[in-house]
Amino acid sequence: MKRILTFTFLVVATLMQAQEVPSEPRNGFAFPIGSKFVIKLVPRDSVNFDLSVIFYEPFRVVVDTWKHEELFEEEGEENTIVFYFCYGTHGETEQEKKENSQVLLLMKNYSKEVLSYTSDIQRQLEGEFEPTSNIGIFPNVMGMEMWPYMIYTIGLKEFRKYTAPEEDSDPESNSDSESDPETESE
Repeated sequence: MKRILTFTFLVVATLMQAQEVPSEPRNGFAFPIGSKFVIKLVPRDSVNFDLSVIFYEPFRVVVDTWKHEELFEEEGEENTIVFYFCYGTHGETEQEKKENSQVLLLMKNYSKEVLSYTSDIQRQLEGEFEPTSNIGIFPNVMGMEMWPYMIYTIGLKEFRKYTAPEEDSDPESNSDSESDPETESE
């Protein structure tokens, strides 16, 4: 199954550079390093979304890790997310910038939803995709993921509305809690 997903991501990544936008809605897409892309969220049901790539272009700029607000508009098209998958760095000298070089995934969510998604990264040029954690995406907030190592391609899929994990027990019914000394009978 992992090989099938890897093959699918590689094919999609290759086609992504040559295909017309907007794309047909799908569960996910893969993008090479040095990309700016905009996805539109297409509701599949009350929780899950398919994605349509409505804009794609190469992005070869090395951005400042901490100062990149100018990349994003204050307001964007409803139900879209703008992404930059690029190199970033910070520092005063060239040596500091070289030491602080990182791969970044910058994003801004123009939907009203707090979103969870699955991300996979390809760390070797012809390598397999491996899962990586992410922070999710919040409405009208810029987000940033960063890695201190090279990533050639990122796969983004399974976008869904965020739901908080359910708690295992009700804190008031915890039998291990201490009794209130004022209400204890003698």
